[in-house]
Amino acid sequence: MKKALLLLFLFSSLIINLAQAQTCMRDSNLLVTGGLLSPAPWSPDSAFYNLKLACIDEPYDQSVTINVPTTIAFGAISVPINSVSIPTTGGIGNYPIGLTYSCDPPNCVFNPATLGCILMHGTPTNANTPDTFDLQITATVATQFGPVPVVFPGNDLAPDDHYYLILRAMGECVSSSTDLNSPFSALRAVPNPANGLTRIEAQSTQSGVFQFEVFNLVGKRVYTQTVQLYEGANQFTFDAGNLATGTYIYSLGNADGKSVRRLVKI
Repeated sequence: MKKALLLLFLFSSLIINLAQAQTCMRDSNLLVTGGLLSPAPWSPDSAFYNLKLACIDEPYDQSVTINVPTTIAFGAISVPINSVSIPTTGGIGNYPIGLTYSCDPPNCVFNPATLGCILMHGTPTNANTPDTFDLQITATVATQFGPVPVVFPGNDLAPDDHYYLILRAMGECVSSSTDLNSPFSALRAVPNPANGLTRIEAQSTQSGVFQFEVFNLVGKRVYTQTVQLYEGANQFTFDAGNLATGTYIYSLGNADGKSVRRLVKI
């Protein structure tokens, strides 16, 4: 009986951990900025590689938020959008072998004036070679006049933009980080490097009040903030615009422990 209960507990824990690892995190900042995608694509005016770095034979996940507009322009005419959808498979082109994606909602149909979410995940296999992949999202915009196929970024929308995913060799994705009895299963800043607002994403194992701190390389604290976090996916913003150019260390934690990461201000 005890053995059966132990197996049940381990199985339940595995399912919970897998579910947490497959969580798509929306970026609500798009509702303020009006952008279409987060992380934002590379563009001539903002030449940053905002997607997380991927490495061969290492697990990868990246949440992509879609801010679905209410209208689409045909010349000088704006037509209301009924929905925007992507295929549940094959909707993202030029992927590293081993990666796939899923949507929230699962049918990959996003209503206007809502934030849809695409989770890119998987493990790039050694059939790949290190390279920069130019991803493209193929979507269908449903209107009262019929469906309109679009590719983003591409000739249809934002022809000068690119959704670059950098794939490196195994072992080259390790970042400067320290976890001291950390209550976080994941912690990162996006974008990083940053020159203004950066989003702190934290996957917490507990709810409560946490302290967010930023230090320069001589150990002087240059910023502190108290944040309320909840078990599961969390995010808040930090304005790095007032920092001098250089490398900083940021930490997030409470009395039980903390995680420490590096942030570069450009």
